[in-house]
Amino acid sequence: MAKVFVSFLGTGSQAKQPGYDEATYDWPGKSTTRVRAHFAQTAILKILEEQAGGEGPVDKVVILCTRESEDKHLRPLRDELQAHLTNPPELIVPKPLVPTDMSAVNQWGWFEQLLEVVDTGDTLIIDFTHGMRAVPIVFSSAIGFLQRAKEVTLAHALYAWYDVADKGRVHPIVDMRDFYVINDWAEAVARLSDDADARKLGELAEKTDVEALRPLKDRGLILAFSEMTDCIRNVDVNHVGEKVNAALEKVRQTRNSAGGSAQVMLDLVWRKFSALATGYPSSGHYDSAYFGIQFAIIRVLLEHRLFMQAYTAMRELLGSIGMAGLPEDYAVKKMTNKEARRYRERFAEAFVGMLQRPREEWDVPPPRQSDSSQRDPVRDRQTLKPWFDRLEQAGIISEETKKLVKEMTKIRNGFDHAWTAQAGVQPDIEAAGRRHLKLLDDLIARMIAQKLLA
Repeated sequence: MAKVFVSFLGTGSQAKQPGYDEATYDWPGKSTTRVRAHFAQTAILKILEEQAGGEGPVDKVVILCTRESEDKHLRPLRDELQAHLTNPPELIVPKPLVPTDMSAVNQWGWFEQLLEVVDTGDTLIIDFTHGMRAVPIVFSSAIGFLQRAKEVTLAHALYAWYDVADKGRVHPIVDMRDFYVINDWAEAVARLSDDADARKLGELAEKTDVEALRPLKDRGLILAFSEMTDCIRNVDVNHVGEKVNAALEKVRQTRNSAGGSAQVMLDLVWRKFSALATGYPSSGHYDSAYFGIQFAIIRVLLEHRLFMQAYTAMRELLGSIGMAGLPEDYAVKKMTNKEARRYRERFAEAFVGMLQRPREEWDVPPPRQSDSSQRDPVRDRQTLKPWFDRLEQAGIISEETKKLVKEMTKIRNGFDHAWTAQAGVQPDIEAAGRRHLKLLDDLIARMIAQKLLA
């Protein structure tokens, strides 16, 4: 893992003397002395050497140049580095040289050269000062790619601000590294919205400090995002609405004090997760509002390609249909209390089993149970039978419904057993998920239309 300095050597001024015009450079906040040199590269490396206490400032110096700039300026640059630095580095000039014809093919060739000289885990210092107008575009693209593909750390992105109209002034070296942090934050927000993963955002909040993005570093905001995405990924249907509401309220509050890029990224999160929010508290019953939340979370899971979680939620939705028809004797005010969880464990499971078994097997007790729950599946099926009959008579439960349940169960079992009992993962898993969700959506819509669901 090396510290690599990458720069471009242009043709410089049109003056007859060799080298660029001599100038005095200063790196505000970094250097204690000013450096007078022909080349900005010399000033940058001299200041870095000063910061390193006289040690070699970098491990590699990579100079990209055209044939013309190599002939005209490479030797003067090397000589100047020898004169200024205590430990002058060896210059690496990748071949073939950069062509002056910056066609698309040549741009890609130049980009590939940059990838070859920077290894995985390297620290990169990149200098944009000189060269053709394509330099910032190619260098910027390379920075983003190297950070992700080779886990490169960007230490500095430098531009020596040379004012031709005022050659006598002190010319500042500007570090634009903080601006490139926007790539990391954009990726983190995209990961949150696309994959329901808040971890990258939390990591960035701990280690970066850019004023424009300060609103995104709010610990309360990051915690709300983490709790929301944990709920989604863990298919915690009973709490997801609450957590999403809390996260979006933090987004709303933060957005009021944010501007520019931070506001744009917060808006992306709002658009992505607002479908999971509820404008009213849960009634505590298995009603249309409750099923609406279940559908919303399944859609988000499918969109995030979290198929195992999506099928878990679909199976739970089927069990919830059974719970919606429990007699009043079993009604519980709060779904999440101990009694409600105990009922769900019994009756939701029994209802899904009834959808998969022929009626003649409903009265057959299962093999001896190893747990101590004292459940009686035969009795539970008999409790649910009037509701099941009503759904069947209304055309809600049909042979198509039972086929759907078998397909869904097969896929869910495939995930449960890592697909070892089958030839492999179902190839059309995403399309199947969307098809199954639509069938469930139609089923609930018919229940609401026939007033079987409040």
